[in-house]
Amino acid sequence: MRRTPSIVLLTAALTLAIGAAGCSEQRVTSSSTSTTTTAACSPTTLLACAAASSMADLVPARPTKATGTPITIGMINQENTPAGSFPELSAAAKGMFEWLDAEAGGVDGHPIVLDVCNTNFSAEGSTACGQRFAQAKVPVVLGGIDVFGNAVDTLRASGIPYAGGIPVSQQSMANDNSFQWSGGSWGAAVAFAQHAAVSRHAKKVAIVYGDFGSVADSAHYAERTLRHLGASSVQLVPYPIVATDLGAPMQAAWASHPDAIFVLAADTGCGAAFNAAHTIGVTAAMYYVGACAAPTITTAAGNASTEGAYFNVEGPVDPDHPDPDVLLYNSVLAAHAPGLNPIGAATVSARSAVNLYRIMKQVGADHLDAATLTTALRGARDLPSFMGHAWSCDTKQLAGLPAACSPQQILVQIHDGKLSQVGDWIDVGAVYPG
Repeated sequence: MRRTPSIVLLTAALTLAIGAAGCSEQRVTSSSTSTTTTAACSPTTLLACAAASSMADLVPARPTKATGTPITIGMINQENTPAGSFPELSAAAKGMFEWLDAEAGGVDGHPIVLDVCNTNFSAEGSTACGQRFAQAKVPVVLGGIDVFGNAVDTLRASGIPYAGGIPVSQQSMANDNSFQWSGGSWGAAVAFAQHAAVSRHAKKVAIVYGDFGSVADSAHYAERTLRHLGASSVQLVPYPIVATDLGAPMQAAWASHPDAIFVLAADTGCGAAFNAAHTIGVTAAMYYVGACAAPTITTAAGNASTEGAYFNVEGPVDPDHPDPDVLLYNSVLAAHAPGLNPIGAATVSARSAVNLYRIMKQVGADHLDAATLTTALRGARDLPSFMGHAWSCDTKQLAGLPAACSPQQILVQIHDGKLSQVGDWIDVGAVYPG
């Protein structure tokens, strides 16, 4: 099948947006690696693992199987298309719910059934998915990947909440029926600005970014933050998202010899940016989205090209103390989604599934309707997040993006091919001037 220019353009945009938003889940759980390992829990039961995690208050002491009338919820995702397929998102969510149904009793004894709708990477497909779930009157729709965002608008018209996933559309972060447990590319950009201006005292900054939708908007978020924090010069360097050689934009960014350069690119753009910066001889502090920290990318680029670079992540990095949530996540997927690589975007949908489950348990099976869930989500304050920062859906976490419930970020730095955490959580909502 030959791709048309528009498909190529949208594919590149989607890849970049996903990398900036959701694939930044590089969480260290072993001193021998710079990314999530497949280390499993040591206890013999998953419930014992859960008891040591952020889910401790949600699970029973003994395995309890849900046998009541099923509760069907929707999920919108892009799968089985030549323009990009992300079945790991639905597989991870299904795996988490399958385990919760089998051992945690579902919601008051009722199993949760996930009905996945494929957008087929089209605006019409996104709308159709929204209409399908509106007609079915599901109480909530779980997010996956939907670059178009039409479904969020359609669900809003029917009063149905859209929860979690990877926020790559403007609607997913701006609509009042959307609730997101990731800062997306916006969170990354603001975190870079805060660290560069405050910790590295950068006064001149260049921002190299793929010129598309949410990513371009994120670049402007970084620009406003930098100026608010005292930067004297901020240069925006857009490039066509289909570009595979970033030599020209990197050269343009380095021409004025800035103190720091942000690169909002992912996938093949990561390696191109690493190579360009090294070839040109850039000595500025370099910031890349977390997807660029994937070992396959950094290893290919080589230590000389990546040394000292900063990346954003959405979970603590501590090689000496494995994260209980990550260990549980790995164990659940091994048991209920065998063959699925736990590293990458699947972490976002697993987080979304568990955080949504918390709210469903809070509401109770007898009251699970769209209006009640929307009220409960909107009223959430400082709730624990699975593999993430505590969350509040009060529309005030990041100005201009009311759907952001936990946009906070952590930065890591690479040395000799290994990541180490730099500082603590960055509350990007408190940093961004609005």
